[in-house]
Amino acid sequence: MPSLGKSIDLYLMDGTATGRWQATLSNWNCIAYKIPRDDLRNCDDLPELHAPGVYFLFGRDDESNRQFVYVGEGDDVIKRLMQPHGFEKSDAFWVEAIVLVTPDNTLDKGKIKYFENRFHGIISEAKRYIVKNANTPTQSQLPKKTRDLLEEFIINTQLIMPALGHKALEPQPSHDTEGAKDDLLYFSRSHGKGGKATGKLEDDGFWVLKGSYIYPEPADYLPIGVKKARELHASIIDKNGILQEDISFGSPSYASSFVCGKNSNGLIEWKNADGVPLKEMTEDASPTGKEASSKAQIHLVSWDGVLVLRLASKKAIAHGYVAEDSFVVVKGSQMYPEVRTSCREWIRTQRKELIDTGVVNDYVFINDASFSSPSAAAACIVGGESNGQIMWVTEDGVKLKDL
Repeated sequence: MPSLGKSIDLYLMDGTATGRWQATLSNWNCIAYKIPRDDLRNCDDLPELHAPGVYFLFGRDDESNRQFVYVGEGDDVIKRLMQPHGFEKSDAFWVEAIVLVTPDNTLDKGKIKYFENRFHGIISEAKRYIVKNANTPTQSQLPKKTRDLLEEFIINTQLIMPALGHKALEPQPSHDTEGAKDDLLYFSRSHGKGGKATGKLEDDGFWVLKGSYIYPEPADYLPIGVKKARELHASIIDKNGILQEDISFGSPSYASSFVCGKNSNGLIEWKNADGVPLKEMTEDASPTGKEASSKAQIHLVSWDGVLVLRLASKKAIAHGYVAEDSFVVVKGSQMYPEVRTSCREWIRTQRKELIDTGVVNDYVFINDASFSSPSAAAACIVGGESNGQIMWVTEDGVKLKDL
């Protein structure tokens, strides 16, 4: 019997694709909401969200440059979303939530706890996103009949989630190194002795494939995000340095640095079978004229071809740009003279170091300064924790997270 089609209805609640979305699926007793963090308080007057529900918080981890997700539940789900979450820190702010509720409030505590556990397990197994939950959520003990009904709910969620912009519930793709070799990229450092890998660029990141050789002695100066990735994946690298599973990274450079254990420009060092660097391949594929994306309609200021962003603040004028493995605040930018009372010690220490080394004089950057992430740069400038994905914007006010 052929598969039956399904209809997904998407409602742009604010009349714009960057605002809140409401999504429903035919013959499914559920409403899914996609809510940007900035619009969270605009949802307080929606009675259906003051009910039991399960939610997903999405963002990008600045250290690893990978997407992350946190799975949670709440008896009053919108109220829970407005409360702090323990995983958030200077480099991990969620920027978008997807919330699942039922129009007749039929989800009780046992059901939402069941969903929280199952969704956490599916996402962890898929390995597409970093999972920010510190612990595995406990699963409710429910009758088989109830579990079967809830599993159908989960299948429908897997169907609707990509329509809302996330593939967290989809298994990672199979990367067949024997099949479509035209899509494969290759890395080799020191004739393979310093790392040798096969990779593939996908929509959700850059994949280093099973069978790659990971150089075992990383340099001390290796970016902290790459160091953490090596620690995280140590169990799937055998004693000979051979990777046992495919793993994804936020950029080609993070991937190549992971392989060789040193700084690496992945756009240059990843090459196809003909030896053409990834940089040249992507430049050749760049759209022009009418094929250019909607970003071409945004007024973007650039220096030497680099997109320059400004800090969305009335207290200081600051500009910066995203570099290969860092965020650079440019010469002439200003820093807040005072720090917040809640300012963390690492922010105070970094501000002091910039002043002591002469990079900042009279709260003005005398030289360009590199930071580990956009959030670290913003936090240092404003004197307190800051979400750089939101604070750094183009001259037209487009946030970094939306570029």
